[in-house]
Amino acid sequence: MIFEQETVAFQILEVLYIDQKMIKNYNFNRNFDALSFRFEADTVIETEKAQLELTDNNICFFPADINYTRNSKKDKMIVVNFKCIGYYSDEIESFMPAEPEKYRVLFKEMLDYWNKKSVSYKHKSASVLNRIFAELYKDNKSLENQNSKIYKSVKYIRENCLKKDFSLKIAAQKSMISETYFRKLFNQEFGISPKKYVIQVRIKHAASLIIAGYHTLQEIADICGYEDYKHFSVAFKEITGVSPSKYTYNYNPEN
Repeated sequence: MIFEQETVAFQILEVLYIDQKMIKNYNFNRNFDALSFRFEADTVIETEKAQLELTDNNICFFPADINYTRNSKKDKMIVVNFKCIGYYSDEIESFMPAEPEKYRVLFKEMLDYWNKKSVSYKHKSASVLNRIFAELYKDNKSLENQNSKIYKSVKYIRENCLKKDFSLKIAAQKSMISETYFRKLFNQEFGISPKKYVIQVRIKHAASLIIAGYHTLQEIADICGYEDYKHFSVAFKEITGVSPSKYTYNYNPEN
């Protein structure tokens, strides 16, 4: 989940205040990401895969290219539209903060900077969004709680998943449990399978290296733990929607 990322790179496009009642919206072919904080909400989000019920204080991440329907009895929120670099998700992600007030303040501060359009307002807005992501990461740090049954396994994954000899079997052994049980516990804590998590981390790193431009695509595949370039290319396209050779910072899937 984006709430679990220690670093997030982005380009802000717009910050909006929305206050709507009894509305049904269809959102298709969006080529940008969005993060929202709902002050008041009685809203249902529907995708092909899932249905989310959003209420007061929900923070929600809407990845680019996810089609969904928003059906709201009421929906008062601040939403920031941006292009995220190096993070990909194929589903809408929701988070309910334990301390919503700090997020209320931060989202309002970001909106205020954006609306005033003073000197450096984009930099100031981006600074606040960085603080929001920092708080989200800190609040989700519980996923690495040392009391977790799979803490040692998660630590091993994060330190070794870019290596070619990385193994989920070895990761499970770090917590002295079977691989099957480890997969179950990991899914419960992270909301995705450990295999998918590893792929996301690898492709996120690969995308950053492509943008940096210092390595060939074959070198990037090697760096990110892939023995075979074709396997890397297929995984990259499944996550980003384009092949590594066509990936750029400003890639627009509608072009």
